[in-house]
Amino acid sequence: MHKINIQTEYREQLKDRILNLAMHEFYVNGIKRVKMDDIAKKLVISKRTLYEIYNKKEDLLLEGIKMSECLCDNHMEEFQKEKAPDVMDILVEFYKVQMEKVRTVNPLFFAELHKYSKIVNYLSKRHELRRNKSHMFFKRGIRDGYFRDDIDYSLVERFSNATMEYVMDNKLYETYSMQHILYNVMFLFMRGFCTDKGLAIMDMKIKRLK
Repeated sequence: MHKINIQTEYREQLKDRILNLAMHEFYVNGIKRVKMDDIAKKLVISKRTLYEIYNKKEDLLLEGIKMSECLCDNHMEEFQKEKAPDVMDILVEFYKVQMEKVRTVNPLFFAELHKYSKIVNYLSKRHELRRNKSHMFFKRGIRDGYFRDDIDYSLVERFSNATMEYVMDNKLYETYSMQHILYNVMFLFMRGFCTDKGLAIMDMKIKRLK
């Protein structure tokens, strides 16, 4: 029994090592350029061992995306529990998290995600769940006087998503950095739905981040 527990623990540790290294490689090099053989070599394990744990690259990528999404959600939840923030604090923290994410990730990673159906399906479901939360968030912002009450937030969200799709489809990241793109896209929409009260606070908080 003790031997079985050791083997199980080793397997779980190896699974985490594979996942962490693979996501690092995907982030740095893009998804297409990273081969399963490369991952096995870097970890000094056999290809057979790797394929026993992750049958194909898409399965490995999906686990990595799930991990990344959960970490992001957990961070925002902990931020709200510990800081007891208002909606402007939450908005700026979300902006900060997104900016940090694109700062360290090769744009090819984002551009290539849509080629994997499992990833697209997972993210679509994830976005649907977040959409419900975002509606409550915007209602709170309107109630507190930070967000305008004459904006169709569902439409704004669709515009925002379509803008980022345009960025990736037209490879604007080859001309501009992803941070520069995200800064301009997020600011365009965030400033658009804020009241004068919300704008004053957002500008102050963003200035502090710099």
